[in-house]
Amino acid sequence: MSTKKLRALIIALIAALVVGTGAYIAVDTIKTREEQAERDEANSLRLFDFDENSITKVEIKNTDGSFTIDKTSDGWSLTETNYPYEFVLNEYYINSICTYLSDITALKKLNTGDLTSYGLTEPVVLTCYEGSTPYTLYIGNPSATDEFYYAMTPDGNVVYEIDFDEGAVLRGGISYMKDPYMISFFDVDINYAKLIRKEETAFEISKDDNAWHMSQPIPDAELNSANINSMLTSLTRLQVESFVKMTETPDDLYEYHLDSPAYQLIVKNTDNQTITIDFADFDKNDGSVYLVYEETGQIATMSMGSVSFLETDASELMSDKVLSVKYADAAELAVQVDDLSFTMLMNHDENQYTLLTQDDEIDISSKNDNIQALFKSLFETVGNLSYDSLDLTADTDTDTEPTVIFSYTLTDGTETELSLIPIDDTYYWAFIDGEYTGKVIRRRALSSNTGVLTYYEKLTDAIDLSE
Repeated sequence: MSTKKLRALIIALIAALVVGTGAYIAVDTIKTREEQAERDEANSLRLFDFDENSITKVEIKNTDGSFTIDKTSDGWSLTETNYPYEFVLNEYYINSICTYLSDITALKKLNTGDLTSYGLTEPVVLTCYEGSTPYTLYIGNPSATDEFYYAMTPDGNVVYEIDFDEGAVLRGGISYMKDPYMISFFDVDINYAKLIRKEETAFEISKDDNAWHMSQPIPDAELNSANINSMLTSLTRLQVESFVKMTETPDDLYEYHLDSPAYQLIVKNTDNQTITIDFADFDKNDGSVYLVYEETGQIATMSMGSVSFLETDASELMSDKVLSVKYADAAELAVQVDDLSFTMLMNHDENQYTLLTQDDEIDISSKNDNIQALFKSLFETVGNLSYDSLDLTADTDTDTEPTVIFSYTLTDGTETELSLIPIDDTYYWAFIDGEYTGKVIRRRALSSNTGVLTYYEKLTDAIDLSE
């Protein structure tokens, strides 16, 4: 190839390279601009970007009123409002507002147009303050198809579409702001509870010196603290289903059948605060139950599955024992069951134990360990005697002599007698020191494998075998 032709080829290749490079640069520039435009568009949809934990104040304005909520060392506190009714603030909802607003991103921009159609002429206004810096969002109506909510920032230049679920929470309203728990007290702070069912007191209990006591229906009944604490824990975890309205006239109560409530629950806490809740009567086939808080007038509903506590009986809070006496506290127990009678003598200081039968006096202390254990177990069968049911309105036949008597003498000289009067061949009424306890005992509680008759037989059989 001649020098002239070679030079021409090189020039052609250089020209092609220049053109190709220029085209590449042009395409790359266009792509970069497009990507930047996309980033700019995405950033323009990011309405706020702040640390949710840095918010010190939240302001809410909605159809129910205006609310100023400040963060304190104890959490969120409602410090100013023109809402006319008292309510317990749902602090979790305020946290949700801060969380959602802190990084809320719109789905789409719209031309402002007629704000009325978007519900933005009278929007819900939310403002989170980071120190003195406000972050404000206007929340309008949901779309006709419930796919999103309309929203706007204070500059008013653009209407945004935001996620439907986020919009529903942010628009929320007073129902979201109210504490959803039926009882706002902590369970450990409750020191009084009373349930009235169909005009009768199901139970009334109070705590004094860290011990629970029953006032009604069985004064000073021995209680099961574990069962009481479990019930109170369950109560403080129950939530209302919805807040219906505030009571303004007696007709409001009449409308929801709360003018003559079928149930009433009263709880008090250690700060002398009281919550009184009235419940309308209901059918178990109903889906919900209406209730009203007497202190505030708030009418609400609860799901049927949450109100089983209204059927709580006193027996569920009581010890299942008829009379509990500790072995170490007893000096003597005299037992009569039908034609059988015996007496147990306990001198714990001297480790001297004696069984007095109808025919003999037996020194238990001189017997083997098994017999001594059976002696103690025999005593405890009486102390662990359980009742079968409660019958507080029984027309007891006090003219009938008891056929079962357990007479205790304690180490301090105190005497207590548990006596059983037969109702029929199966059941007894239980009396303590002549007073009817309301407790009904089955015969099998005496004769079962853990009953007093069975253990008396085990003890005497073991004594006979040892001789």
